[in-house]
Amino acid sequence: MTASAQKGMQLPRDAFHRHPHSPQQIVFALPRPPQGFTATFASFWEGHPEFQLKRGNARDPDVLRFNHQRHFAPDIPPVNGQKLDCNDCHQPQSDGRLYQRINFANNCQTCHSLQFDSRNPELRIPHGNVDLVRTFLRSLPAQYADYARLKRGIAEREVSAFVAQQVKQLRDQFHSGDELERAVFFTKDPYKPQQTMGAAARGSFTGCAFCHEVKAVANGAPTITKPILIDRWMPQANFNHTKHQIDPATQKPLDCAVCHAAAQSRETSDVLIPAKANCTSCHSPQGKIAAECTTCHGYHAPIAAQTLNVQR
Repeated sequence: MTASAQKGMQLPRDAFHRHPHSPQQIVFALPRPPQGFTATFASFWEGHPEFQLKRGNARDPDVLRFNHQRHFAPDIPPVNGQKLDCNDCHQPQSDGRLYQRINFANNCQTCHSLQFDSRNPELRIPHGNVDLVRTFLRSLPAQYADYARLKRGIAEREVSAFVAQQVKQLRDQFHSGDELERAVFFTKDPYKPQQTMGAAARGSFTGCAFCHEVKAVANGAPTITKPILIDRWMPQANFNHTKHQIDPATQKPLDCAVCHAAAQSRETSDVLIPAKANCTSCHSPQGKIAAECTTCHGYHAPIAAQTLNVQR
């Protein structure tokens, strides 16, 4: 191990990234430490270095605004009659190793439905395309007319009056279409003027800037920074969530909070990967779970990578 560590310091960084991942995966890759990845120690529970993410205080690069702690609050409306739980958003992939990537349609829309007008709850702003949102806002009379016919069942002779009433109510609040558009894209606290209303009564649209980084563009549509949702945080290690769903001591389901401090996290930049101490509580003689090097690491590169290395 000592000889390997010394040799590793002389090798290029790319020589240590030979374990392939799917092109669809977004991998968080920290710079190789100056002393290399190899260290000499007696056991995982005693001498293994703290995980690089933790000892380097790595931060999530995503600019999407998210507050885990807020989602545990008692005033969050129930989902399907149940208190919001980690598993409502975090679903394992088919092989159980990693979790599916979060997306708006599957994980956010149930609560954040983009319902901007509480009087007409099924009329919702589109998500994911700035130009489509602008088109929707600039064609609101037509949107209200279709809504009246298809969702409210209003007779055709009454549609015009319905549309005029809705548009008037919006103008009383926003005064102009430009002001409405600015509110939709740049509002960060849309509930502030509606705090006296119950959660079920007020519109659930929070404004694009409530979650996203929105940048104004002169004489054009604003731009919204695309979220960076990491699929793999520790590409040098192997991990299987399925094998960690049961507490080995009690044989009961293992609470996510044992390893992930989500209830204390208020910033998107928080990386909620557990520290080494979380692992050694089980992977040690005291925990009686295997803690060999190969439990977490695969040292031999795939054949294709080995061949490439030889050719170099």
